[in-house]
Amino acid sequence: MSLPWLAPSPVQVWAVEPGAAQLTWGHLPRGQLTVEIANRQPISAVHEGGPGSLILENLQPGQTEIHLRWIGGVTRLSTTIPPAPPGQELMRIATVSDLHLGSRNWGALRTITDIETDDDDHYDMRCATAAINEAIDWGASLLIIKGDAAHHRRDRDFQLVGELVDRFPRLPMVMIPGNHDMDDAWPIPVPKTFGRRGLPLETGVVSHDFEGVRMIAGNTTVEHKRHGTIEPIAEEILDLAAESPVQNLLALHHQFQTLPMVTYWPPGISSAEANPFLDKLVRAAPRTFVTSGHTHRNRSRRSGPLVLTEVGATKDWPGTWGGYRIFEGGIYQTVRRIAASESISWTEYSRRALLGLWSPWSPGEISDRCIGL
Repeated sequence: MSLPWLAPSPVQVWAVEPGAAQLTWGHLPRGQLTVEIANRQPISAVHEGGPGSLILENLQPGQTEIHLRWIGGVTRLSTTIPPAPPGQELMRIATVSDLHLGSRNWGALRTITDIETDDDDHYDMRCATAAINEAIDWGASLLIIKGDAAHHRRDRDFQLVGELVDRFPRLPMVMIPGNHDMDDAWPIPVPKTFGRRGLPLETGVVSHDFEGVRMIAGNTTVEHKRHGTIEPIAEEILDLAAESPVQNLLALHHQFQTLPMVTYWPPGISSAEANPFLDKLVRAAPRTFVTSGHTHRNRSRRSGPLVLTEVGATKDWPGTWGGYRIFEGGIYQTVRRIAASESISWTEYSRRALLGLWSPWSPGEISDRCIGL
């Protein structure tokens, strides 16, 4: 009997954005790869075998046919490259969430363990480091860490967070807590700053104004609880968003639930809080893009003119980070898989969690991952 979750993920167009696309796969043989797109010179690359990724650039908007050839086979793909939002592109912001530094296994029964043996650079640190490096190469000038940087409220895990942020001393960062950072694993104070660089953990609301966007990040955690709350910071966020002369990017850890009951795990911000807040946000600042983490999955929805997204974790399937391109007339989110070989091999392996049910659940559709305001 075949076990479908043990099969490698297919060759697919994982992400699109204005002018670019990411192809990913769970296994291709070692050798030359060739990408053929109509009216363009073929693109060649050497693949070492196994899982991998290719970034295609300078693509025109509209329907695009892509042929990926390798020794012994070809996959034909079709996708739509989105047009850029109106106006000039002004900056790029990246987000990571659910790094869970200090974790040592994965899955409901915690039986999925690292396929590498280097305890100094375990899968959690490898994936987080690779995600940030790739975001920098993509052009991010600011990184938002959207919570659960630490696996638990432990000295060892907090030390790892400090080591990670110190690897990127020149990259501006904003970090908010998640429920794992504030859990009851160990009765110790949560640090106010991390690493030699002294990166603050923002436990209230923080905002920064850039050309074309006001970035707002807020702490939605309830100490020792998995669920979140927006009520303690709602009015401050609404005031900041309403007073912004430009569009807003709002980053939170917990997702907004739509229904009174919890329809998927883990619970986020209850609909009793979420829906009134979103109604007020629509009236106060309709040009707001809201992004969260917490669920380790990729999803999107709209609440009136607002765009709300959940972006998956760095450390488990499919292993992602979010990129936000800020234009004069809009914001475009693209969610890329972490492509570094030492990371994508782990995230492919981690697909087997929850008896394989995690494999189709977490990724979402490409329209969930790649969406504009």
